Amino acid sequence: MEPAPDFAELTAPPPARAIPPAAKALVFFNEKAGSVGPNDRQKLVEALGAADIGQYALVDAEKISPELFQHAHDFDVIIVLGGDGTARAAAELAPRDAPPMVLLPGGTLNILPKALYGDLAWPEALAAALDRGVIKKLPVGRANGEPFFVAALFGGTTQLVHVREAMREGKPLTAWRRFRVALKRSFMRSLRARTGRNAMRKIEAVGVLLPSFSGGIEAESLEWVNLDARHIFDFARVSIRAITADWRNDSAVEISQTRTGDIDAALGYVHATLDGEPRRFYSRVHIKYDGNGPRVLALDHAEDAT
Repeated sequence: MEPAPDFAELTAPPPARAIPPAAKALVFFNEKAGSVGPNDRQKLVEALGAADIGQYALVDAEKISPELFQHAHDFDVIIVLGGDGTARAAAELAPRDAPPMVLLPGGTLNILPKALYGDLAWPEALAAALDRGVIKKLPVGRANGEPFFVAALFGGTTQLVHVREAMREGKPLTAWRRFRVALKRSFMRSLRARTGRNAMRKIEAVGVLLPSFSGGIEAESLEWVNLDARHIFDFARVSIRAITADWRNDSAVEISQTRTGDIDAALGYVHATLDGEPRRFYSRVHIKYDGNGPRVLALDHAEDAT
């Protein structure tokens, strides 16, 4: 005989939405992001209506500012459609007690949106987040207080970001000069680093990864990656393997978990990128994990996002 049905379970009401019906939304839209365009503005307006958003303020993402976020509490939810840079800008400026954010995938990589909604396209991600999203805190890493939400890289190899920018600007000779400088700085072993209160040790480069780097947001610590590359062949090998998850198994890579760490530069500056944006710190960088970041609407299980 089949077991009797659980009528209490069958008649239980669906879980309450985190966002109230006919909600008010502050919406940031970046039509210059990698996978959206001007025509998506009307598509976004239609999606807001279908998702039971009663009122909304639609703002160009270029106008994201601390002043705008002073009015965030006038809304029930903050919706961001743009690339990773737009998502990071909103996450950086949002107060911790601001309404939850929906960070939609409108860029090329969409690292943060994928951590929240898997591979859903932005219209489906918006509907899913508002219908069954759960409010969670987005973990943050801080480098001398500056936030990053995906990854921070430290060392001479980060100078390669300037090579990329020169190529984008159509300046191949400048890119070549910058590439030579980056290679020279990459193997000077001018950095010392440590996790927690361990002893300092010389290292070529350091990566500090948030859980979003691996596609999630649940974590209690940072992933600390030491690159002990002694020559260009080590660096080239790791770079090639970095295309896949196999980079974690490379002999030049050492991975640990930590909530704090320090990086020193013997030559005065620590070159870095925070979520892909270049930075330069003088002498020392203190890294710490902050689990109390901005509030986001995330899907509760990975299978919900597929």
